[in-house]
Amino acid sequence: MLKVARIKLTILYSILFLFMFWAFSIGLYFWVNNSFGESYTAQVKEQQQVGEFEGEFADKEKIFIAIAGDIAMVQLRNTLLILNGGLLIIIPALAMILTRKTLTPVQQIYEQQKQFVSDVSHELRTPLSIMSGEMEIALKKNRTTSEYIQVITSSRQELNNLTNLVENLLFLTRIDQGKSFLQSEKVDLTDVINNVIAILQEKYKKKKITLKFKPADESITISGQISMLRQLFFNIIDNAIIYTPENGKIDIALSTNMNNIIVKVTDNGIGIAPQDQKKIFERFYRADLSRSQVKGYGLGLAICQSIVSLYNGSINISSHLGKGTTVTVCLPKSGKKS
Repeated sequence: MLKVARIKLTILYSILFLFMFWAFSIGLYFWVNNSFGESYTAQVKEQQQVGEFEGEFADKEKIFIAIAGDIAMVQLRNTLLILNGGLLIIIPALAMILTRKTLTPVQQIYEQQKQFVSDVSHELRTPLSIMSGEMEIALKKNRTTSEYIQVITSSRQELNNLTNLVENLLFLTRIDQGKSFLQSEKVDLTDVINNVIAILQEKYKKKKITLKFKPADESITISGQISMLRQLFFNIIDNAIIYTPENGKIDIALSTNMNNIIVKVTDNGIGIAPQDQKKIFERFYRADLSRSQVKGYGLGLAICQSIVSLYNGSINISSHLGKGTTVTVCLPKSGKKS
């Protein structure tokens, strides 16, 4: 499809530019011809009226002017023909370059869409296959009540995972389309982070993780949507808990500078390999080795980056294997961009 579009666009650009140059050349030729002709005629008449040329000398002057004009027009015509002949080779080449630059973003989006559909299909197939397999085994013969409960519980868990995946995909889709979830309001980030910590309290206490939150000296508010900001910091802090071992620690700091609000989440967990840090914000990307043992769909940080982009902010990761990770979020004090 893109190959056909590339050919058609190249032809269109070539015809358009060649038409413009040829039209310009023809117009220039006729304009110069008329202008020079009128100039020569006016010059000869003026010289005749004042009597500058008489007899044979006047006739020679007229001939000289006429010949000079003809030579100039022939040279102009030849120059334009050579120039436009050369453009028959140059223009298609330039059109191909311009077409490539025009279609490169489209091709990237197309490839991303193909990859996205492939990833979604894979992620949906896995839990569905698990549920289908467990139910088929359960139905092959009579089972005890506890065995049926186990199958139903497992299926419900997989169904919950599917629900979370669909909700995350819808969330990303709405962000990509630039749709607002709610009207912007003044949001206290200290309250948002405290709320997220309270929600995750059972999870990090179960792993005996020490979590400390250092708020700013004064209240920090931002114009935005509380549900979206809660999702942003929930994903970041939840990741820190997941990848921090038992008896580890997590530090969260909220501060400001002249233009930005800064949130840092630092853990002493397993860290992220350098090659993975470059792709960690890609949708459905999950790091190799020990991180792959953690169940998930690889959408958490992609959602974070999408949310941060709505606020015209930035999110960065600094990490070392075996030493931990620091996630830094910078949000402009002005809040969500329109």
